[in-house]
Amino acid sequence: MLLHKIHLLIRTYSTATSSSVQWRNHVKENQLISQITSILLQRHNWIPLLQNLNLSSKLTPSLLLKIVTKTQKSPHICLRFFSWARTNLGFKPDLKFQCTVIRIAAGSGLIQSVRPTLDSLIQDHPASLVVETMIQVCDKGRDSQFDDLSFLIEGYSHKGLFLESLEVYKKMRVHGCTISVRAYNALLDCLQRGSEIRLAWCFYGAMVRDEVMPDRSTWSLLAQILYRNGKIEKIARLLDLGIYNSIMYSLVIDYCSKSGDFGAAFDSLNEMSERKLDPGFATHSSILDGACKFGNDKVLERVMGEMMEKKLLPNSPLSEYDSIIQKLSDLGKTYGADMFFNKACDEKIVLQGATYGCMLRALSKAGRVKEAIGSYRMISEMGFTVKGGSYHAFANVLCIEDPPDEACELLMDIIRKGISPCASDLSKFLTSQCNKRKWRDVEELLDVILEKGLLPDSLSCCSLMMHYCGTRRIDKAIALHNKIEKLHCSLDVTTYNVFLDGLFRGRRVEDAIKVFGYMKELKMVNGSSFIAMIRGLCRIKKLRKAMKIHDEMLKLGLKPAKATYKRLISAFKP
Repeated sequence: MLLHKIHLLIRTYSTATSSSVQWRNHVKENQLISQITSILLQRHNWIPLLQNLNLSSKLTPSLLLKIVTKTQKSPHICLRFFSWARTNLGFKPDLKFQCTVIRIAAGSGLIQSVRPTLDSLIQDHPASLVVETMIQVCDKGRDSQFDDLSFLIEGYSHKGLFLESLEVYKKMRVHGCTISVRAYNALLDCLQRGSEIRLAWCFYGAMVRDEVMPDRSTWSLLAQILYRNGKIEKIARLLDLGIYNSIMYSLVIDYCSKSGDFGAAFDSLNEMSERKLDPGFATHSSILDGACKFGNDKVLERVMGEMMEKKLLPNSPLSEYDSIIQKLSDLGKTYGADMFFNKACDEKIVLQGATYGCMLRALSKAGRVKEAIGSYRMISEMGFTVKGGSYHAFANVLCIEDPPDEACELLMDIIRKGISPCASDLSKFLTSQCNKRKWRDVEELLDVILEKGLLPDSLSCCSLMMHYCGTRRIDKAIALHNKIEKLHCSLDVTTYNVFLDGLFRGRRVEDAIKVFGYMKELKMVNGSSFIAMIRGLCRIKKLRKAMKIHDEMLKLGLKPAKATYKRLISAFKP
């Protein structure tokens, strides 16, 4: 009884002591928060004062969050403190903390100051989680905080992540958040840039249902979508209704010039001037490009005259060929760029390497493969080194469905320069060459690809492996697999099984055992794999090893059909 009372007394004292310690810690934390908050809000030069407090061991994420919340009415100070804490205290904020800081920045028009933090969230977390957390940290009593969530849609849209942007939009709608016209435009632009035209029209329908009033940017985006659909007459109808801007007129002029309707193009150009819209170099260059494409010298002379009159072109382009060709190439006006390039060559003007690079990229993007190849050969012959983007564009156009005969040779040359073409396009090219049974080209290109550590899809590797096994070129097959294994890649199970059978037929037993081990590591085995190994080992009288693999097959539940199994085990009989 006495012991019980003593234990009860000790427990009561311990509880009271613990509560007292917690209370004192709570008071100390509040005092520290108050002290730091006061220093931040009342002192301009607060960094030395905070350094003297030796905060590294004192500040926890929860305390930092309270300080940020208490100083949010002075957002510049709040955000500066957040940045200082990350840099000097080694503080690593969690998702909720980052969302709180971004919300404060956005609500104060300072979103650019936390752009790296926002980019990190977009990259590291699912869109649904980011928007849900952002809504949680918002003050639901303040509508402006919900307006600020529009920047999330803009953030995802500017990175071309249209599916994530749509997910954020949907979540915001469900929670009753206000969405700005700018955010709607950002997502609409993301969809049209990604060639998601049907989805863009669906989203515009949602804008109409949401009763969003379009602004000038919206009309420009709609005109670009109509242009992609070839609905120029609808853009013209908008212009007739008094809904116009420079972009809309430029699209109409570009379409008319590409189709050779220069009368309509000049009419639209004059209409722009009448409406006080000053057409610039890009607009005029559409007509110039069309005139070069169709060989219309009369139109070319007229448009160049107007461009010189408006100082868009120099009266004597002798010293400015590089600038003109580069500008036209950047705008995708390849026929106009060609014309000035030929003029420069005729006049013995030495052009810059950058000019050749711009032309190579423009010709490649325009799908003018023959001309792009000529440009690439000139670059190589003259010893120029151009930007990687030009080589990438050229490599990708060589991987089209009907590539030219020299495509394989050119791709190998590009890859040896250290350029990595689009993996999916390269794989499609290899597959098309396999289908055409151009095995030598595939072999040479695949060697270069694997040597550079690039990873094509397994389909092309499987096709070449099947070819080697079918023609009993086992040494080639082994060499190919060694390269694949070095890059930690694999073939499909069917190809592996054919490879195993080919190794046994070539009496490469040790190689077969090694390959089978690699297959098991990758979990790329099936019943046929075990059958190939057992039959191969039995054929060369390695019965003990065959029996071991047989037992492993049964243990894994891969026993074949009765008739197959009966034939298989018959090989074990002496």
